[in-house]
Amino acid sequence: MAGFQLSKTQGASGYTGKVQEFAFLAADANQMAIGDAVISSGTGNTDGIAAVTRAAGTTGSEITGVITGFSPDLSNLELKGRTASTDRLTTVQVDPNALYELEIGSALAVTDIGANFLLTANAPSTAGNLVRSAMVSGAADASGPLRLIRLIPPSDGTALGAVGNLGVFSVIRSQQTNLIGV
Repeated sequence: MAGFQLSKTQGASGYTGKVQEFAFLAADANQMAIGDAVISSGTGNTDGIAAVTRAAGTTGSEITGVITGFSPDLSNLELKGRTASTDRLTTVQVDPNALYELEIGSALAVTDIGANFLLTANAPSTAGNLVRSAMVSGAADASGPLRLIRLIPPSDGTALGAVGNLGVFSVIRSQQTNLIGV
């Protein structure tokens, strides 16, 4: 498993319906998948829809949200992601209270719970028409956009903190509060 998997929300109202439409522009050379985090690209498409690009996850970066789906690609209705350098509309989960399961990219200890982390924005993998997110949490960093809420024990009996474990993360450096109601 890789990429952000919506787990639950910290809010009382749930996360249903807290998605917004954004655009990927043909000038964006990133292939994208459901579960990838995105940031604002600072522009929009010709219909005035705000454009996004892959989140880099660097220190101080502000994440807009996580991709939940794409508009149909009429040239390939089986495609389950966005190919690079194509115009495509996407829906993005923008709930600032959402919690996500995310693969941990390095060994952690339970004492890392509550720490901030960077995001490793790996390019998605492709198998046929399936495009799968490869994003994982990066190194601990006080200014990172993610906060580790808890570790999820592995199902294969390996110890907590082993590479491949899952953690529950919140997005703490976000643009979401500025975009809600847009």
